[in-house]
Amino acid sequence: MTPWIAWLIAAVCAAAFVALWSWEVRRMLTGRQSIVDSAASQVTAFHRRLAQTPADREAAAVLYRSESIYRQAVDNYNHALHRPWVYIPARIMGSVSYTHLTLPTS
Repeated sequence: MTPWIAWLIAAVCAAAFVALWSWEVRRMLTGRQSIVDSAASQVTAFHRRLAQTPADREAAAVLYRSESIYRQAVDNYNHALHRPWVYIPARIMGSVSYTHLTLPTS
């Protein structure tokens, strides 16, 4: 086997590895980001409901739980984002951390 064929095979294998690695990271982060977005929309909905009926204790309790779920979802996303095998491809793809975000209010 000539040396250029070996180099070609190595290059193809490396490219396939990087492509599969990036695909898997994108799949994982997209799923976690979807959970964060769903939790944020739930918090927003209960903020609106509580604004319409401020004395509703049940709505206040559900809002508190929704905010807790949102925080947990953000923590889970950030934890996944900062894993060593996820960090490099996530930064190349442009994924951002949710540490700068606050709870949705409207």
